[in-house]
Amino acid sequence: MPLLAFEAVLKRAPDEAGRPISLLDGVSFEIGGGESVGIWGMRRSGKSTLLRLAAGLEAPDAGAVRFEGRDLARLSRAEIARLLRAKIGFAPLERHATRNEVVVDRVALPALSLGASLRDAHKAARQVLERVGMTSCADARLAELSPGEHTRVAIARGLVRDPALLLVDEPGATPSPAERDAIYALLRSLAKDPMLALVVASEDVAAIRATGRAMTLADGALRSSDRAAEVIRFPRQRAGRAG
Repeated sequence: MPLLAFEAVLKRAPDEAGRPISLLDGVSFEIGGGESVGIWGMRRSGKSTLLRLAAGLEAPDAGAVRFEGRDLARLSRAEIARLLRAKIGFAPLERHATRNEVVVDRVALPALSLGASLRDAHKAARQVLERVGMTSCADARLAELSPGEHTRVAIARGLVRDPALLLVDEPGATPSPAERDAIYALLRSLAKDPMLALVVASEDVAAIRATGRAMTLADGALRSSDRAAEVIRFPRQRAGRAG
């Protein structure tokens, strides 16, 4: 049984003119435990929407998204919340974090939500911050971090509960080439973890090549390649889509 499966998933959203479009149009794929997959697409191609569906944060308009065989759309909000706390890590672009929050506190929150003591949650947070190369920033405030450091904190927060699946959205969203290179090196390291399935969504081909298998998303359709080095470009994809 695959860890994550999309079965003929349809997801619609309004475009910039308010007209309904299909972000995902009959998308089907499977991801096994310990597998790493990159999803390449241009801005507003639906990559972030696909990750939110995989996390159970949105429901498809048709089809099914299954995690460990369970249809996420049939789970209650409490059951989805438990999955996100225990088995699915999500590292989105950090837009809503409290800027005065201390890094170690931010990373520790998911462990606290699982019932860990403050001491144990902070210990786990510091361990995972070391794993992502952020030990020196553990006691800093989020307002003091660079964009690349924010990405590392988001990844650390997603990893702190030892999830079976980690979803990473646009890890290269930093103006610093050096930070991007360091983040992609981290993703390559995570992709080698046999206990972690990794899904990276990005418009940067270099991020996709940090994974083992590539998918390309455009105009609601998904194409696959057996190797991440073979990102498939769509010749005429529309710009200005939602998601």
